[in-house]
Amino acid sequence: MDRSFLLGIARRARGLTQVELAAISGTSQATLSQYERGVKSPSLKVASRILAAMDYEFTLRGHIDWVEHHPPGIVKFWAPNMLWAVEPPTCFATLNIPDEIRNTGMRSWTMRDRGERRGVYEQLIRRGLPQQMIRWIDGGLLVDLWDELDLPDPVRDAWAPAIRLATAPLELDGLRSIIFEDGFVAPRARIRDYQFIPNPPPPPRRQRRTRFDPRPLPPQDQIPRPGLPDDGTGAR
Repeated sequence: MDRSFLLGIARRARGLTQVELAAISGTSQATLSQYERGVKSPSLKVASRILAAMDYEFTLRGHIDWVEHHPPGIVKFWAPNMLWAVEPPTCFATLNIPDEIRNTGMRSWTMRDRGERRGVYEQLIRRGLPQQMIRWIDGGLLVDLWDELDLPDPVRDAWAPAIRLATAPLELDGLRSIIFEDGFVAPRARIRDYQFIPNPPPPPRRQRRTRFDPRPLPPQDQIPRPGLPDDGTGAR
């Protein structure tokens, strides 16, 4: 996607005018107009700065290759060369698709439920198009369900390389990643700010009275002692 076109999409998504965006990004309105009309092309650094003013940033996105398979005895299907991630809440949405495998008549699947998510993944992997699968199937959740899915052997074999790639042994030093790498960044998210909650103040300390304290007793301490009459004045 062209950087100039991307700036216009981001601005409209934020509901900003060019004048408003110019004020917060340090770029003139005339220059923004030229960027969006394609008259000028912003450098990667400038485009990143303007996007950051709208709480966006450039990111990397992998390209998935798909192959259509036509094994004998089952319906043709598609398989990818690698898995991908679908962010929440989309990966836990309620999806309306017909049950074309078991013909149960079920059309609404709540992917927050593990069993129903398994049913959605079986439907999509066996009968879905790539543009459906890449939108609804999350790679991590798929790996978690993989051994439980009811899939024909040719389908399972075709998807096996992508599953092996996603589950290849990977050992990370969590401490090193914080010290020597950008620990604020995940593949699709970045920590922008921390908001610390202040500690509550300590409870006030109750002062202990001595027998020589000249201050009057508080009301709760003005209790008649046994054996001494109380004339109502507090004197005993």
